[in-house]
Amino acid sequence: MKFGLAAYLTLLPLGAHSFHLPTSTSSSTTRSTSTQLYQFGTLGFDTANLYSRSEEEQIKTRNEVMSYLSEIAQSSPPVVLRKHLGSTVVISGFNPEEAASQEILAFLNNEFSPHLSDTFGKIIAHVDDVKVGKKRLIGRNARYTGLLDKLDFTQSESEGALPTVAQLEGVSSWVAHVAGGELSKLEDIVTVAEGAESVKNVAILVSGAQNVKGGELKKVEEMMKSKATTFEYTLVVVPEWNDEPEANCAFGIVNVTDVVDDAPFGEVVGSFSREESLRIITEALAIDKAAGKCVVATAAPDAKSLETYLVQGMREIGFDRLQEVEHMVTRGVKGYNEMLATEKEGVAWEKAPEPTDEELALEAASKEERMVLMRQKRQDAEKEEELKVLATEWAKREFLRKSLKRRIPIGEEEFIEIVWDRAMFEADLKYRTMMGLAVNESEERAQFKEDQKARKAAAYKKEQDRWNNLSTEDIEPPEQTTAVTFGGM
Repeated sequence: MKFGLAAYLTLLPLGAHSFHLPTSTSSSTTRSTSTQLYQFGTLGFDTANLYSRSEEEQIKTRNEVMSYLSEIAQSSPPVVLRKHLGSTVVISGFNPEEAASQEILAFLNNEFSPHLSDTFGKIIAHVDDVKVGKKRLIGRNARYTGLLDKLDFTQSESEGALPTVAQLEGVSSWVAHVAGGELSKLEDIVTVAEGAESVKNVAILVSGAQNVKGGELKKVEEMMKSKATTFEYTLVVVPEWNDEPEANCAFGIVNVTDVVDDAPFGEVVGSFSREESLRIITEALAIDKAAGKCVVATAAPDAKSLETYLVQGMREIGFDRLQEVEHMVTRGVKGYNEMLATEKEGVAWEKAPEPTDEELALEAASKEERMVLMRQKRQDAEKEEELKVLATEWAKREFLRKSLKRRIPIGEEEFIEIVWDRAMFEADLKYRTMMGLAVNESEERAQFKEDQKARKAAAYKKEQDRWNNLSTEDIEPPEQTTAVTFGGM
């Protein structure tokens, strides 16, 4: 059945169709529309009022912060490290059964922080129970990072006791943790450090101090200034810990002298990243300008805060964590606000001389190199995490396969630790195969077996030498004899 055009139009509702024949004005309309689009730009709409007034203020503030940081990056000298860090550091106040103990060791032995890992050839963990400390802190990660060659232990005389002066003999640096905001322990730390002649640097981290008042902190600062005379110190106080990873949230640092008595952590007291606080205290231990500082650290989750602008800006420009911590400890938000106040008063802000074209080229090249290095570090870290996941999966499958054949007298975790070298080797093969990289499986397996034999032989020889050098007293220590009296005789 065929309908004519007129019949089709009668079926549509009134006003649903409307035809406009082209007239001489259509070309001018097209020209007007195209001109209007051209004026608004390639987006096709007016961008003049794209942001609200508050958003424009935020963008302006952020740009000013970036300009401020750029001037600092160009004019500031490299971070100066403390002269008397020495080669031995002791950590105390860390429970081996908690994550903080492993994390503090990782920061002190981090290959990406050579100012710490290359400086300290010996790390002593002062714990309540050496057996528990060794069980918890010596694992496969300690072997692969070289921590096993550095780590040693001392045992406290009583639960929670500080190292004695004798135990600090030969120790040059000390990282002390005080949990629960117990500020009363700080004077004891100062007294012990004063009595230990070799101790030249002490970094104290107080966690869980959300209920501490500003007046208490100021009294502690006065005490440390008056009694800490033979060593340099840094005190960092944080509220309750959380499990967020480091660098996940911006942070602010305020000098104890500037805190509000009733609210040293601000009106709303939040928690603070455990990893971030450990990063700050370990970096502060090495920073010369952090010596003599007593500070309070708080999280800054607000994306519009000055703390966030400063921290994010430093990371975008290319500051490393050492430079970032130094800037926040020595300047921070207070330094930025003082700069603004100085400009308002008409005092010229000291700027670096205009760089030459060659200096700009070198700066751009060095910045590009830093960005490439940071990107490579992130990629290496991501690859390492993926390898660990693949290795764990392989080890679990291997444990299941062997346990199905016969009973294995050890648990899964212990089995994984024993076969970890093989698991990482298998994970590396699988990873390179998935990435389409060259893999010569037969040759690599043969080489792996040879390397394992060499390592076993070296370990056996080292243990044999240790046993050959043992004395009779080491094997059978003399019995302790005490006089026994009966009835007052």
